[in-house]
Amino acid sequence: MRLITKRVHMNRCNCRDSRQITLDRDFNVPDAKPDALTIMKEQGNVQIEEVRMADGKASVRGELLFQILYAVDGDMPVSEMNGSIPFEEAIPLSCANRDDELTVHPTVEDLRSELINSRKLGLKAIINLEVSAETVTDGEGAVDLEDGENVYIQKKVLDISRLAFTRKDTLRVRDEWKIPGTKDSIGQILYSDIRLGEMNTRMEENELRVDGQARLFVIYLSDSENPEMNFYENMIPIEGSLECSGCEAGMVAQVATDIHGRDLEIKEDEDGESRVLDAEIVVGFDIKVYGQEQLELLTDFYSTQEKCYPIYEDSYFENLILQNKSRARISGKILVDDRVPLQIWDVCGEIRVDRREQKENGVQVEGVLDVSVLYRTEDERIPLASVKGTLPFSQFVEADGLDETSNVWFQACLEQISGAIAGDKEIEIKAVASLEVIAFERIEEPIIANFESEPIDWKERSREPGIIGYVVQAGEKLWDIAKRFFTTIESIMEINQMENEEVKEGDILLILKEVAKLTS
Repeated sequence: MRLITKRVHMNRCNCRDSRQITLDRDFNVPDAKPDALTIMKEQGNVQIEEVRMADGKASVRGELLFQILYAVDGDMPVSEMNGSIPFEEAIPLSCANRDDELTVHPTVEDLRSELINSRKLGLKAIINLEVSAETVTDGEGAVDLEDGENVYIQKKVLDISRLAFTRKDTLRVRDEWKIPGTKDSIGQILYSDIRLGEMNTRMEENELRVDGQARLFVIYLSDSENPEMNFYENMIPIEGSLECSGCEAGMVAQVATDIHGRDLEIKEDEDGESRVLDAEIVVGFDIKVYGQEQLELLTDFYSTQEKCYPIYEDSYFENLILQNKSRARISGKILVDDRVPLQIWDVCGEIRVDRREQKENGVQVEGVLDVSVLYRTEDERIPLASVKGTLPFSQFVEADGLDETSNVWFQACLEQISGAIAGDKEIEIKAVASLEVIAFERIEEPIIANFESEPIDWKERSREPGIIGYVVQAGEKLWDIAKRFFTTIESIMEINQMENEEVKEGDILLILKEVAKLTS
């Protein structure tokens, strides 16, 4: 008699934790850059360079890449300054193993710059690092028996999710635009920003289809005898496919995206004027694809010809409960200072989730939208001004079947944002944020890993009565009674004239001894 087993490729989250770190550093303005008069806006993103397990902690090494736009007192109205702040942080992960795959999801919770003097700027940032330790394992369970004589088996069907594909990949996207005739040609780019917007993915046969967009914003000096400052904005379509070998349409994809690289170049049009912007971005994808299947596990067995003792081990499976994307519409007004806005040039924002409360039928999400608006003023000396604000939001994401043991993956992204002048002192903001939840239930199931057996003492059995009366005990099923007396469910049902297998505590059953192999 031999066990037949089956392996299931799974991704198990062993533990997840987060840590906030504060970065604070001063930077000198490079000699090639003009003096700073006032800071207008700043932006930053985190790049993770290395993450590894050491002494029960996840060691995370990376850097904050930042870009600061500041006003200049001179012929050039604004200038930008780029830099980075390296960091290394150890985050305790008590349940993680050395061989676990570590995934870091960094977010910039707060980013502020200050003007110390005309040649020195200060930058402070709060970064949240969420680290998860996952094990890609092959769960193995007995599904059947072979070569057994007079063997009776009991099975159970589980709905489980298997990890069909995991990979980190990139998609290179390139596009170009001609500056409209209503705007001056480009002499020099003073500032540029590219941000991911709405991003949709879907699984097809052996590939992940990507359909989204990124927003380009550029401030430039015109190519004229008396250069003037102007701006240009447009959307970069992101379309393409990424190879996902072995995947099928309808599978569930868990995808995180960010911008890995960017390049912006000025080109001449057919008339020889610098009116063409050529942009190339590299979008990074962290992909995990899950497929659903039914696993028929062997849960118990016995033989009427020998004593069998299944050996059980605890096994771990996951099953997809749901995938749901909810869109939160955020709106509100932010106040400006004494500099009255004439024209809005740029509106950008970051979604910050402050609290996620897991409820019986979903997740209650509370957070804020951090908004930064760049606008034109009447001030000829400092023609651009900026204002920041926060807009709170609350959204309930439906997710039936969650409990405290569920493994929940959550992602919040800003898809759209716009601003409009609502008066001398107000700017009205409208935004759409996507909140995506993918949840798995944890299934811990005892599986048969092995078994032991020994011969039946037939001489001892021959001295037992040929028929006995048995009183059903609490919790017993007909299977348990048949196994105990080396008989079959069908035999018990036949002698007791039962129509189904239902028994209850206190029922009296007649048990007929099997005599096929009894010896004297």
